[in-house]
Amino acid sequence: MVTRAANAAASHQWTKDPFDDSGPRWREFLRRHTAAFGFGAATLLVIIGWLVRDFGWLNAGTGLGYALGIVSAGCMLVLLLYPLRKKFRFLKFIGPLSKWFRNHMVLGVSAPIAALYHCNFQLGSLNSRIALFSALAVAGSGLVGRFIYSKIHRGLYGRKTTLRELLAGVKVTSPGVGRLGNFVPELTQRMTRFDKEVMVPPKSILDCMRLPLVLFIRTRLHYFQLMRFTRASLAYEARDSAEVAKHQKQLERAVRRHVRNHLYHVRRVAEFTAYDRLFSLWHKLHFPFFVVLLVTVVVHVAVVHLY
Repeated sequence: MVTRAANAAASHQWTKDPFDDSGPRWREFLRRHTAAFGFGAATLLVIIGWLVRDFGWLNAGTGLGYALGIVSAGCMLVLLLYPLRKKFRFLKFIGPLSKWFRNHMVLGVSAPIAALYHCNFQLGSLNSRIALFSALAVAGSGLVGRFIYSKIHRGLYGRKTTLRELLAGVKVTSPGVGRLGNFVPELTQRMTRFDKEVMVPPKSILDCMRLPLVLFIRTRLHYFQLMRFTRASLAYEARDSAEVAKHQKQLERAVRRHVRNHLYHVRRVAEFTAYDRLFSLWHKLHFPFFVVLLVTVVVHVAVVHLY
């Protein structure tokens, strides 16, 4: 009996979906909003530093201000470990890639904030300005990359989503599934026609950049059009069917739920290729920005200590 129970438990362990997010609600809440809390705290630190910049508490050349400059430069050097960990397998001993991806984001925000406090939110010499602006540019580029990354991956540290998975979501949320299509049969035809119109791969980088905004507008306009059509169709059917008249509100809510979910998945499919191409382009631009940042920081440190 014990052996059978142990085998059942082991079988359940190995067949469990590795991407199952079920668990305590507080843990799910933290998982979903950790990044938002982190960026909120970073924004608060920047606002506080800006408000107290005239109090003279920090000096770039001495004390805490000088120490924050060292912290900022150190963070920038540690940032190199993530791309090195991705490229060289022998560095597996320093930790899993997901951990270093998390560290890379945290340090990418911490380094420019420490640099801002180091200079007391004031512009100094030319070399310090270049170093500061380079740090801010790399941080801004990292935030853009993080946003695009979340659009093509399962969660912040998950594997990359595939187009087949997204298309499966479109099929599951189709309003023609079940009995709903019987009450509003033309609805499925209208949605299928819309799907073919929007699920066209973008041709250029410019199309990739504007596609999310265009889809945001088009899917919402189409949603309102479909719901107006649904209400009119159900009202017409209710004239000849007492059963439809009795459950008209429930049917409308069910169609609304299916339409909303379907358009959400259609939008994700239509955006996927665009975000995938943008992420590839971002990857090619972000690392050169980071190299420029390292060079400017080295020059800044050398100039400060030699002259």
